[in-house]
Amino acid sequence: MTESNYTKLAAINVKDKIEKKNGLSYLSWAWAVDQLLRNDSSATWSYGDPVRWNETVMVFCTVEAFGKKMTAQLPVMDHRNKAIPNPDAFAVNTAMQRCLAKAIAL
Repeated sequence: MTESNYTKLAAINVKDKIEKKNGLSYLSWAWAVDQLLRNDSSATWSYGDPVRWNETVMVFCTVEAFGKKMTAQLPVMDHRNKAIPNPDAFAVNTAMQRCLAKAIAL
């Protein structure tokens, strides 16, 4: 990523896009993807295989934008940001979307 691309993305004010849920703050993954693709229409992302850690699961997402790959990881968590033992498919999917937003933020 060139300095100008970084500076442009870092200057985006996300304050009015933050959602509150159960006392926690979230940035919509859909909004993050929209902003990413507006700034690099060739950006892509992929998910690694979830990894089990005892009874919990970690998900991974790699975003490639501006010619650079960044990978984020995130445990599958509940609404209190606590790892979920033996998560179901819905919880894993939710974590994958959260991980995408995190990878975009990287």
